Amino acid sequence: MTDSFTGYLVDAKAGTIRSVEIDRNDILKSIYAHIGCTCIDAVRMDEHHAAYCDDNGLVDGLECFTQLADFPPPLAGNLLVTGVNEEGDSVSPTHSIDVIAGGFLISRAVFDPAFEHIDRPGLIGTRVAGFDIRIQQDRPKIIRSEV
Repeated sequence: MTDSFTGYLVDAKAGTIRSVEIDRNDILKSIYAHIGCTCIDAVRMDEHHAAYCDDNGLVDGLECFTQLADFPPPLAGNLLVTGVNEEGDSVSPTHSIDVIAGGFLISRAVFDPAFEHIDRPGLIGTRVAGFDIRIQQDRPKIIRSEV
């Protein structure tokens, strides 16, 4: 048995998912390092997979959040997906990164400028009069690497 196994890191701000190595000898420390926090929660995705998230991620203002299929509450910050074996231990995921990525939606606010036309003596042009805000949702982009 090797000293590490593979997990999938969802970087919500970057809108990506990629494979990462998790130290089998200190799984908790690896999870903390990958998602960038010191207090985690686990969400069961299915019988064989879990997503670890920042337990305090929803406390501060959010630039974006992630939603998991069949799990309505939003998840904030980076997520780390692992497999779960029969004993409940973290192991490499059994699903491909493509399948796992398809189960997530990353939502972020997009500010679209609202332009105003100006046409008065000595001045013709446009200016930003304000912003329209919309929510954009995307699946994480898969970053392929050799892990």
